[in-house]
Amino acid sequence: MKADGASAARIRLEPAIGRSAAAVVATNSTEVADLTGLGVHRSSIRMVPWGVDTDLFSPEGPAAKRNGRPRLLTAADLSERQPLETLLRALTRVPAAELVVVGGPAEADLDADDAYVKLAKVAAALGISDRVIFTGKVEYRSMPALLRSADLVVAACQYEPAATTSLQAMACGTPVIAPPVSGHVDAIVDGTTGILIPPDRPALLAQRIRQLLAHPMLLEAYGVAAADRARSRYSWDRIAGETLAVYDRATAQAA
Repeated sequence: MKADGASAARIRLEPAIGRSAAAVVATNSTEVADLTGLGVHRSSIRMVPWGVDTDLFSPEGPAAKRNGRPRLLTAADLSERQPLETLLRALTRVPAAELVVVGGPAEADLDADDAYVKLAKVAAALGISDRVIFTGKVEYRSMPALLRSADLVVAACQYEPAATTSLQAMACGTPVIAPPVSGHVDAIVDGTTGILIPPDRPALLAQRIRQLLAHPMLLEAYGVAAADRARSRYSWDRIAGETLAVYDRATAQAA
């Protein structure tokens, strides 16, 4: 009951706070629409997305070792079984590729993790255990090399306001396939820096993956465009500047 009461209070208070604020920052266009739906004045909403460290995450630098197979990579909470199982089912239709799954506890602790055990059983039942690599948790500074080693990053999460891994991949010059939700809608230019496809469509996902893997020059072009977009739109310098501009405007209006 206590949690329900807190949730009810939040539902009442958030619109009131938003309507009374000089400025409200949204991280993606979906949040802008949600805030507008709550009655927050559109003129007071500023969209400032999450950024990415384009010095650390860049196309230049070492890449993790590969074993000769085309490599797909996803980073997700292992408890989000449905989108991850969709990706595993798609992999059965891309027989040459391997999938690197980043997330969960440290690699040494995976066997004790219930979410990992369930996903591993699904992979075994699908006959793809030899092509699915669960890395466990990967340290932040180790991610760029892993992302550079992938041909494609596939975003499995269906709610990802920041689209963090997708932005990191783009900054490394790795194209992204993602569902058209949250931060992905703004970050990924469909057909230019990556591909947006509806969730829970393993056959369609597999088809898009095969098409890109079959055309290395197209894949490279997507990667170049992705890195350019990450640098020009999502660098920390630009995001910091836009954030300061929101504060400056709000302060000027209050003066």
